[in-house]
Amino acid sequence: MKRHKTIIPLSHDHHVILKLAQEIKRNFIKTVLGKSSIENKVKHVISTFKKELLPHFNHEENILFPLAKGKDAELDRMIDEIIEEHDKIGRLVSKIEVGDKEQNLDDLGFLLESHIRKEERIVFSKIEEILGDELNIIEGQIYAKR
Repeated sequence: MKRHKTIIPLSHDHHVILKLAQEIKRNFIKTVLGKSSIENKVKHVISTFKKELLPHFNHEENILFPLAKGKDAELDRMIDEIIEEHDKIGRLVSKIEVGDKEQNLDDLGFLLESHIRKEERIVFSKIEEILGDELNIIEGQIYAKR
């Protein structure tokens, strides 16, 4: 799916996040992280959350979504849902630091996967449909973390 140039960096982030989502799920052993200990996965998740997910969420919530809000009721509802999921992801990362690490990692993996797929397949497509060239207003403000 071809993305508008201003949100391509977010899609690049999504690719990295989807890989992480797979690697932290229970019984995933196809990569080095997937084969590593629960504690190594926890360290990686916390580091990735702070260095990549929080800035990614910030770009969406403070640059992209404000431009899109108020133009379509259905899109506004979707954006509100995405922001709620950002909060849920943050709460789950906090639980991983202190609680049932293996189950919470598995839950986070599934949540990240569904969240990213929703953004890519539904929300971003709707934003592009409704905003079109208006997205050029934010050109250069959003950049990928890797």
